[in-house]
Amino acid sequence: ASKVYDGTALTESGYTYTGTLASGDSLEVTIVGTITNVGTVVNEITQVKVMNGTTDVTANYNITEVDGSLEITKAPVTITAASENFTYDGSPHSNAGYDVVGLVGSDAITAVVEGTITYPTESPVVNEVKSHSFTTGLAGNYDVSYVNGSLTMDTASIDLTVTADNASKVYDGTALTESGYTY
Repeated sequence: ASKVYDGTALTESGYTYTGTLASGDSLEVTIVGTITNVGTVVNEITQVKVMNGTTDVTANYNITEVDGSLEITKAPVTITAASENFTYDGSPHSNAGYDVVGLVGSDAITAVVEGTITYPTESPVVNEVKSHSFTTGLAGNYDVSYVNGSLTMDTASIDLTVTADNASKVYDGTALTESGYTY
C-alpha cells in the first residue's frame, strides 16, 4: 500500500492468497506494519492459521508467507512569493510576504523572500523565494517548490512648479545673472 504523506499512519491488514482451502476451512492472518512519515517499511505477516470451525488445521497446508510493503511518499508544498505594484515615491520598496500551500496539520514553514524596486524603469523585479525552514514538522515529508513573485512600479503624477528667481541691479556694465529658483 502507498499514499502521499498526510500526517496519519498507514496500515494495511488486507491480503490475498492463491490455492484452494478445503471445504469449511478459513484463513486467519495477522499482519503487522505501520508507517506515518515518508519512507517504506515491511508489512509483515506474523501469523497464518487455517481454521475449520474452532479446530486449527494449519498443519495440513504448506504455507508460504510473502510480506508486503507500506510506503509514504512526499507531499508537495508550494511557497509563493508575494507580488505587489507600487507607485514611485523615491524610496525602495519590497514585499517579504509569501503563501504556503500543502502543509499537513500543524506543520509550518518560514521563508525568506527578497526583491527590491525603486524606479519604474526597473519593472518588473523578481521577488524571489531564497530559502525556507521548517519551524514544526519534518522537512523529509515534503517536496518543496518555489514560485517567485513580481514587484512592479508605476510612474507618479507629482505636480511640481519651478520658478526662476527674479533679480535686478543698477547698470554697472557687467552681466546680470541669477541661477536661483524655488519650487
